[in-house]
Amino acid sequence: MIEKIVISNIPVHLFTIHSLHNTVLNTILLNEKKLFLHANARLVELANTKEVWLQDFFNNQVDYVMCDGSGIQLAARLTNQPVPKKIAYNLWIWVFAKFLREKKFSLYLLGADKTTIRNAKERLEEHVAGIKIAGIHDGFFDKRKDSEENLKVVAHINAAKPDVLLVGFGMPIQEMWIKENYERLNAKCIFSCGGAFDFISGNKQVAPKVFRALYLEWLFRFMHEPVRLFERVTASFLRFGKLIVKQQFNGNQENERPPQKKKSRIG
Repeated sequence: MIEKIVISNIPVHLFTIHSLHNTVLNTILLNEKKLFLHANARLVELANTKEVWLQDFFNNQVDYVMCDGSGIQLAARLTNQPVPKKIAYNLWIWVFAKFLREKKFSLYLLGADKTTIRNAKERLEEHVAGIKIAGIHDGFFDKRKDSEENLKVVAHINAAKPDVLLVGFGMPIQEMWIKENYERLNAKCIFSCGGAFDFISGNKQVAPKVFRALYLEWLFRFMHEPVRLFERVTASFLRFGKLIVKQQFNGNQENERPPQKKKSRIG
């Protein structure tokens, strides 16, 4: 059993890379099916503002939630909870790929544009020789649940019979697609992965170690894409901060509240 914390109504499991890989291993060997999604400040902010359905999805349908952002770690500290290890795709994917190769598990890549997803496959095969890529498909298709294109993509995935499926459409599109198609997907471990294919393919740079150590990856990305990330770095982060302050305040209120006397069940 993997323990978890809660950040503004979103559960986050206290995975280490070792325990995450063991969970994947056991899921596949036992021929089970599990859903692994990731949470960062953006996900928490969306789940408490524009996309409230994510709260029910993450709490009642998602099996495991990985910490994929320094914002989650900071929020855990501010709310006096155990701090989860950050397992970010831009670095972890190469370790995960070696694990999959070692265990002879297959991988399917879904998302990004045709060139990016093809380059992601080639770089994985180049850096982790022997990894089994069961199939790939870009993310530019009609994602409506019963559209002809969507049904073809699901059929293509199922024909490949991957042990692990990575879905990278960005939030919250990938979460909705997984929610709507989960029951008919045959992959054993389904992961959301956001913009991971941009890093795997080499389209985007990983932030230098000093930025990561100071929890400033967002700043490094903002310097490279100021226009695209402006709203996320300003309004979105401010809303996330407000949510954490609210959780911290509510937690302090609970701690200060005097214990209630138990009512007698007699009479």
